[in-house]
Amino acid sequence: MNLDLDGKKAIITGGTRGIGLAIAKQFLAEGASVAICARSSDGVANAVQELEASDGSGSVVGGAVDVADTEAYTEWLRDAAEQLGGVDIFIGNAAYTPEADEDALWRAAFDVDLGHCVVGARELQPALSASDAGAVVFVSSVASVMSEIPETEGPYGAMKAAMVSHAAQLAQRMAADGTRVNTVVPGPVLFEGGVWDQIRAEDPDTFAWAETLPARGRLGTPEEIANVVTFLASPAASFVTGANWRVDGGTLKHANF
Repeated sequence: MNLDLDGKKAIITGGTRGIGLAIAKQFLAEGASVAICARSSDGVANAVQELEASDGSGSVVGGAVDVADTEAYTEWLRDAAEQLGGVDIFIGNAAYTPEADEDALWRAAFDVDLGHCVVGARELQPALSASDAGAVVFVSSVASVMSEIPETEGPYGAMKAAMVSHAAQLAQRMAADGTRVNTVVPGPVLFEGGVWDQIRAEDPDTFAWAETLPARGRLGTPEEIANVVTFLASPAASFVTGANWRVDGGTLKHANF
């Protein structure tokens, strides 16, 4: 299928590894240009180098920024949009790093997982409205609807649920300007250096339990999530907005009405 992404320009938060990096590679392979960000300058530099060596004719822009710092993040979004020469797509993928203190957990989840999507969509709305194929995709999680999760992931699940609600509201408001808004809900995803890779090494019993959750009998890959994100962000999904797509291998056991 031709996704008609050639020449499109996408901003992807949390784009240096895992799902975010896989999304950036997919866009480049489809002929789009990308701007990625993360907190680590070394991580950004390494990811940019990897992306530039991957398939695709589009350009790559990278920047180190903490998306919880609204002023710095907003400045980066403006700079990235200028360097790309416009924005057609915004992918909100950044996630917080858990802290020990409960208050810090809630603040980080609010500022990063939810807040950066709110700020990003708001700041980029004029550019997205000017596009003939404006699209926003937020990366949520199955934790958004699960009530039995580790206590330290409670804030994460709550904010991922709020993200889905916010995206549905944005889909209605931004439709008038031609911008579509959707969310993707990944199940557990395994990649080198990721959370589940660490759990596999440090807590094999928990990892073995997690492998039993998806009906597919395994954890997902970043590429499998990126495939769906790329489709939803593309003109090929031109009549899809306000949707919440599960990409969890059958982890959730209820009907998705």
